[in-house]
Amino acid sequence: MRTDLRIPLLLLAAVSLAGCFKKASYDTTYVLKPLVQSMSVDPVEPLEGVLAYAYAVDTLAWGVASYEDAAAGILTSKEDPALRMSPEVVAEPYTDIEGTVGWLRMPIGAPQQTILAVDPASRIYGYTMQEQQLNLSELFVSVVFKPWKEGFSWKDGNWSFYNDFYEPPTVLAAYISPKLQMTEGADPTDPSASAIKAYAYVADTTLWCVASYDDALAGKITLKEDPTQNRTSPNFQAYREDSGLYGMSVTATPLMVVVVDRTNRLYAYSKQDPDLKGASPTWSVVFRPWREEWITIEEGWRIVDDRLAPETTETEIETTKR
Repeated sequence: MRTDLRIPLLLLAAVSLAGCFKKASYDTTYVLKPLVQSMSVDPVEPLEGVLAYAYAVDTLAWGVASYEDAAAGILTSKEDPALRMSPEVVAEPYTDIEGTVGWLRMPIGAPQQTILAVDPASRIYGYTMQEQQLNLSELFVSVVFKPWKEGFSWKDGNWSFYNDFYEPPTVLAAYISPKLQMTEGADPTDPSASAIKAYAYVADTTLWCVASYDDALAGKITLKEDPTQNRTSPNFQAYREDSGLYGMSVTATPLMVVVVDRTNRLYAYSKQDPDLKGASPTWSVVFRPWREEWITIEEGWRIVDDRLAPETTETEIETTKR
């Protein structure tokens, strides 16, 4: 009786073990999610138009010789530059899930894969060594292109990026000359060193504004069309020099220059578009606390005293500040 029971138990165990020894496979669908961060303070956004290729080789032995090769999907042997390789797989659009703007897919099936991604818009390319996992149906990977990065190459996580067309930025020394006129008709004087805060964004004042004194002091600007959109990290900070001027080094235009008078709770901002290869500009602004005006326009500066703002809705105030 005991022997009869053993036979079906052994058969059941054999079936179970057969299921456990399922054939291992590296075959998977590699899903690439291209993203872009236009400036260092910007959020990442979906990026369309990216090219991607896969190769069953190691990045220790193979690399990319140029942007032209990257766009064409050509790898070059690091040991023998005469040896070149075309892609084993070319990416296609991934459409399995809604909202996957710019996503790409590639079937891959080796333990190690070199993945090459190219952004024709910025002419930046990057590649990575992808270690495979067994029996994985889909593998989702993000790649972030950063056109703001300085240099011909950089590392970002497991990705190596290259910008063959990088040009070192032209740096322009720019100066701000803040003055203070306490009473009407008095000669403007230099404010104390601790009274002034000054900075600049690469932004256009036709699109951006400073919504309040507190925002100005915090270095925050607001998108006029959508007040929920803000920027909180100025591109350039100005510092007081022995001359009494506030100097900063700028590398892009147009500039939204913001100056804050901490003592009198006033702030001013203006659009400046200097020639980066020209002479160093000096932008002068005069704070006049004696004026009983909410907003004053003077020599391109919008000077604001929020304490004199009319009692109205925030929307109406934003409209007025435009």
